[in-house]
Amino acid sequence: MKYYPAFFLFTFLLVSLVACGQSESNSTTTTVDASGSSTIDNGTGGAVTIDTALVCINNNDAMSHDTFPYHDPNNSSVTSQLLTQFEVKESSGKGINNYPVSMVFPLKAGEHFYAGDFHIRNERNQIIPAQFNMINRWWAKDNALRHVQAHFTVDISAYMQGVENTGKARFSLHAGTISSAVENPVCVEDKTDKITIDNSLLSIEILKEPLSIITPAGELSSILVNEQGDVESSFERDNIDITIEEVGPVRAVIKISSPTDYVNPTTIKHGWALRLYVHANSALVKADFQLQNSAINTVYSGPLYFKSHELQLSGIGAAQDIQLKAETIDKEAILSAKSGSVSAENVNTFLRNFWQTFPNGLHTNETGQLSVQLWPHWKKQYLHNKYVEGDYYWLDDMKQSYKEVLFDFSMNTDEAHIEQLASSFQYPPVAIIPQSYYQATQSTLELGGYLPNVTPASETGRLPVYKNTDFTTKSYGYYKFGQDNFSIDLYRKKATSNTGGAPYSSKKFFVSANPKDYYVAQHKAVAELNIRPQWLSGYQHDVHFSQLKPSTNPYAGSTWRRFIDHNTKAYTREYIEGTSQVANPRDDQHAWFYHIEQAYLMSGNKWIKDWFEFMAEFKQVYLQELDPWPDRSNRSEGHALSVALSAFRVTGNEKLAEILKNYSVNIHSQYLLMPHNISVGSLTKSNPSAAVFQQGFLVKGFIELYQEFPDQAFTLSLIKNYVDWNYQYANYSYYRSVLDYEVSPKASGTALSFVDAAIWYAIYSGQEKYATHAINFVRLGIGGVKPYGYWTSWNGQYEGQLYHYYLQNY
Repeated sequence: MKYYPAFFLFTFLLVSLVACGQSESNSTTTTVDASGSSTIDNGTGGAVTIDTALVCINNNDAMSHDTFPYHDPNNSSVTSQLLTQFEVKESSGKGINNYPVSMVFPLKAGEHFYAGDFHIRNERNQIIPAQFNMINRWWAKDNALRHVQAHFTVDISAYMQGVENTGKARFSLHAGTISSAVENPVCVEDKTDKITIDNSLLSIEILKEPLSIITPAGELSSILVNEQGDVESSFERDNIDITIEEVGPVRAVIKISSPTDYVNPTTIKHGWALRLYVHANSALVKADFQLQNSAINTVYSGPLYFKSHELQLSGIGAAQDIQLKAETIDKEAILSAKSGSVSAENVNTFLRNFWQTFPNGLHTNETGQLSVQLWPHWKKQYLHNKYVEGDYYWLDDMKQSYKEVLFDFSMNTDEAHIEQLASSFQYPPVAIIPQSYYQATQSTLELGGYLPNVTPASETGRLPVYKNTDFTTKSYGYYKFGQDNFSIDLYRKKATSNTGGAPYSSKKFFVSANPKDYYVAQHKAVAELNIRPQWLSGYQHDVHFSQLKPSTNPYAGSTWRRFIDHNTKAYTREYIEGTSQVANPRDDQHAWFYHIEQAYLMSGNKWIKDWFEFMAEFKQVYLQELDPWPDRSNRSEGHALSVALSAFRVTGNEKLAEILKNYSVNIHSQYLLMPHNISVGSLTKSNPSAAVFQQGFLVKGFIELYQEFPDQAFTLSLIKNYVDWNYQYANYSYYRSVLDYEVSPKASGTALSFVDAAIWYAIYSGQEKYATHAINFVRLGIGGVKPYGYWTSWNGQYEGQLYHYYLQNY
């Protein structure tokens, strides 16, 4: 029996549960243990245990990492306030019908607190069903909302390539609690023995113990064949967590996971995580599966070898025996802009980036079984540019990789329907927010959120563009495509400390209004997560550090496991002959993670948030100087600060916040050298020197620290010290002494990183001289030297954001 309890209040957590079918919605995290009890995490370390009889959780104000109710309990006003117009563009050229869209909106600081107090209207000014959840807040200030995610569905006619006004629909975001009835809403029932997700068009049952997932096309299972050839069922584990991450009438998300279990060097039980996404009035269910080799029950581990891994459905109905394979670089298939797909009576199945991340397979047989071959048994590891000779795949230690599957349970096997879904799933519709709204809110981009006016390039297409050589030519020994190549920086895939270049930026999407830049941004971020071994799910600094002692030491190292010295192995097993580590984690001096948060603030991708939850714990090591040999170089410190601040902005981790807000005083102040009160990271060097390019990364980190936390007067004084030293003496130079008062006569092109930092301080302080100095460096050069990079216009690249903003506004 379903029942819907009234509002009730705990001392630190407000929970509201309302009837199935209402339009209010929210995001919640309810973890279910093996006994069937449910725990709602309030994101601050507190938790409330609730009776599992609380079913059909269609609106739950205990949002993940949030203690605010969904709606303002003190204001029932329905006043509508326009925040921004926006568009949703389809890119495939096939059109879309009733297709789900998730997007992220920035909000002005201090103005909004309740995630449910918004609504969306279409171009006919009609309110459409939409669900909102908090993405992040101004955690260290007033806890106002910073970004919210919206979920809704769209119908869009086909895009005609090169015809800009085709293939898009117009909407508007409004503040104000006005709801719209949801057709076939999602209803989540959480009982002692099972969770049911139902929207009248489909129903999924998740039996808790033993775990079993029943879909309209039979039971879903995950099968890995290990190194020894034994079959391991992922779901036959004792330690499985089931988390209701989002609940609401428009969308529900369930995460199920089990950690890696290290037994011995040749026996590592794979970890895994599965996310299921169900939408209102839709027969579509998205299933993301992540395979993990990230044991936290051991100090050291090694590569996880296995022969295959696949997802299976047991009751797909009438089907032909069809095997679809992606095993080579298939230019025609990649340019078709479609995911891989197979069809059966009860389900159509699609695998995103099927051709780009080969090997992949989809198989249906006449006995009614589907195999989604994520690591196919008929192929083996594609290492860099060729398949290995051995009969295995492997995941490097600390590596976690996920793939995305779409199940369509509509029983519509029409070829046009399948082709449309294959295209829409590969390149889904993308919401485009005006750059003027990003400028007005100043909540998304770093350096104060200042955004120059950018005239977008003419839209000649909406899909990623590839050159002919991308399909035929190796770059630095790697091909562009393949499971462990696609969208990673091939130049630094293994050699993370390679010289040259600037940190990656995905900010182009915020100003281009082109979906292709969204796709590229997401691909780059996911590649960083999927390919590099830099993840330990479940790691908590206070719980695990004393035993595990993970570290980014040494410089250009191959693992983030504990480092003792160069003679002590950080692994328990050598790679099998003919195999090797696929990629290396980033070291502190090249920790270019900026683009990952940028991608998250476009999509709200939950796997990116998972990674930041790990980083929020892991970076506490660096920030407290707990590495055996902390890398105190200016750029290391700047990059470490920046990724820690990204992790804080995404997660609101309170322990990380406490460390960050005191960092300048507690740590950086120890290394200041007279007479200029700046640091080179050491007090013992006989002739300490600094390079302005390194200080650029550091000062940008301090700027972010200053803007996130109140009471940062000391941090502001540090910013001033570095900006003054460059202005009076260093002159954007390369390494030079920090002890004297000599003026460098010649700049270095590498100092491009400091230009925007200096201009930020000019804007903040009102002292034009710092901006004039920076602008002259760019335009005229100093000692005949101008900065590297592209300065003619700003199109989202790392350098020049504030430079162009200043030229336009001052």
